[in-house]
Amino acid sequence: MPEEGVLYQTNATELRRADRKMRILRALLIFLFDFGILYAMIFVQFMILHVPNPLVSITAFLVLTILVLPVPILIVPSSYRILPRGIDSEEKKIIPIKHTYRTKANQKRMYVSLLHPRRGEFVRLYSSDTIKLQNVLQRVIQR
Repeated sequence: MPEEGVLYQTNATELRRADRKMRILRALLIFLFDFGILYAMIFVQFMILHVPNPLVSITAFLVLTILVLPVPILIVPSSYRILPRGIDSEEKKIIPIKHTYRTKANQKRMYVSLLHPRRGEFVRLYSSDTIKLQNVLQRVIQR
């Protein structure tokens, strides 16, 4: 029986393991995209603008990485609990859920993503009942 205050609880070890290759592919593609942006910025700086200092493009890239570019590494807990104040990730750390976050469900791969307004997906929660999980997360976000 779930503890008091627990809105949703599951152990998604098998679902997480089954989708591992796709998560790795996603991370590699985002890393390649980031390096492509860095290379393009350095190319434009040296070849078109003729600015010899590489710190300009590296600084601009770091600002983009922190503020805008998607996160290549996701938080993907094997077991978790949804509490009114956030996600209890494997009973180690509570991930707070802010009212600016959104959810996105993928029924085919059986997960619900928590999306940051600027950075995109940063938490992926696997569940056999994605609709119920998404509804619970949306209720927590609206509080």
